[in-house]
Amino acid sequence: MIFHRKKVALFYVPCQEIPAPKREKERYMDAATQKSLKTASGRMILAAVIFIFCLCIVWGRLFYLTVLNYNKRPTKSTTWHIEENLPRYNIVDRNGTVLATTLTSWDISVNPTKVKDPKEVAHQLATKLEGVKESELLEKLTSDSNFKYIKRGATPKELEAINWLGYHFLTYEAVNKRAYPQGALFSHILGGVNIDNVGIAGIEKAYDEDLKEHEIQLSLDVSVQEMVRTNLKNGIQKYKAEGGLGMVIDINTGEMLASVSLPDYDPEVPAGKDTSARFNMPTLGVYEFGSVFKLFNTAMALENKVIKITDKVDASHPLKVGKKTVEDFHGQNRPLTVTEVLIHSSNIGSAKIALQAGYEKQRDFLKKFNMYDKLSIPLPERGTPLYNTKDKWAEIESVNVSFGYGIAVTPLHLLAGVAALTNGGFYNTPTFIKDGNKNKATTQVLDNVISEQLRHMMWAVINWDPWTKNPAKHYAVGGKTGTANMKEGHGYNTDKVRTSFVGVFPVNDPKYAVQVTLLNPKGIKETFMFNNAGWNAKMVGLNIINEIAPYLNIAPVFDYQPPEFVQKSIDISLIKNGRKKKE
Repeated sequence: MIFHRKKVALFYVPCQEIPAPKREKERYMDAATQKSLKTASGRMILAAVIFIFCLCIVWGRLFYLTVLNYNKRPTKSTTWHIEENLPRYNIVDRNGTVLATTLTSWDISVNPTKVKDPKEVAHQLATKLEGVKESELLEKLTSDSNFKYIKRGATPKELEAINWLGYHFLTYEAVNKRAYPQGALFSHILGGVNIDNVGIAGIEKAYDEDLKEHEIQLSLDVSVQEMVRTNLKNGIQKYKAEGGLGMVIDINTGEMLASVSLPDYDPEVPAGKDTSARFNMPTLGVYEFGSVFKLFNTAMALENKVIKITDKVDASHPLKVGKKTVEDFHGQNRPLTVTEVLIHSSNIGSAKIALQAGYEKQRDFLKKFNMYDKLSIPLPERGTPLYNTKDKWAEIESVNVSFGYGIAVTPLHLLAGVAALTNGGFYNTPTFIKDGNKNKATTQVLDNVISEQLRHMMWAVINWDPWTKNPAKHYAVGGKTGTANMKEGHGYNTDKVRTSFVGVFPVNDPKYAVQVTLLNPKGIKETFMFNNAGWNAKMVGLNIINEIAPYLNIAPVFDYQPPEFVQKSIDISLIKNGRKKKE
């Protein structure tokens, strides 16, 4: 049989149908090959569909994250793999003034192997970077390493200066740096962070995790803090003291408005070998405060009805207790009213009151004021009180505690205790956080009537002597001083003293309490070479009150009249008429 192939036209006229050419290969494929080809084609189509589906999921997720969810912060349950890059929020004062913030800085590094003239480069870098020594730079630039830090935490100004040098072997890395706009003003309270922006002291350490989530607002006030620091610094210089502290507390809420410890330091400067300036005396230091504790002794006796406000205590002669003789520094050599025991700071009167009450009442009373435990404050720097832990106190131990020896507490323990003595008898744990005690229940530790009596007696302590200067006399200030010999080894150094003053104002409607403590002040010509608290710490405290009272909206008190029991306790005419001679 002969097959004839159909002829195909070589030329087509316009509008003529052109037949589709037949695939020659297909004519000769067997059935198995054609089936495999169709299977492969189906698989490719399926793979393409899956790829497009996955691509749509990725595009959808990106659209959700970048458009729909752009302004939303991750929740606490979100897992972060680079937590060190999270922002650190601000710390502000009670009025919103920034005390600590985070700024962008730069870590500058170098590849020493690419430096051709290390000496010249070290000189140029040292002139542009603050706090970097040329000798240290030269040592780094001549090392065999291919990576060395030139400076960590360089400022934008320093970075600009370095850029102008045009060194190709320098590299820069942007990092977060903690900055403190108020300098040393709040150094002991704020604390600081390390090179990795992790809190290592103070509020920065106590709220390290919280500051990654939100801002922290303190109860402190920049203006009050500055006034306290300035007056304290002037007092330290005037009385040639080795250091000191000053605090202001709202006695009705327990909120701290100021807390100063001198000497202080710059939180942005790393600690050197001398860390004494970093010691926070108000919260970490534990001291004996002397006669200031006579306030607690008197309140204890009145609360337990051991004495009445109208009673007298015989301070005519020194008191013999065991092998020790108790004497008064400025003895009156006569019976004293309860108010006069505080006015003249009689050790004899306080000792007799304590012995009459007994150590159990004394010990239990101080316990109500948290004098035996660490304070629950939001700072890691907290001192532990020192006292006799025996079940039974000897008489001499009870006598010592009555005038401020034999028990050592932090200054903040003392200030919080005095606040409770004078605010109507309610104890508030001191706090450095604004509204920190808002939802906390207060504990009544003293009868309101006794608290009021004590305030007026404290007013008499400050005002009984008209010849003593009182720059805050128009703010009805009540207070008490204390002078304590400083401990050295197993005894006391009688040539070194710690002087303290606590004051409350105004006593007719108490709002704030102030404490000042000076470390080893010296007698000067103005104080007739005396170095006791009545001549130095008291004056610093009154100057502070006189300055902060108008700022705190405390109106002058011109019509204050002490209650009858105070007028009967002292010669009130000496207060009313400063020119009258003392008898």
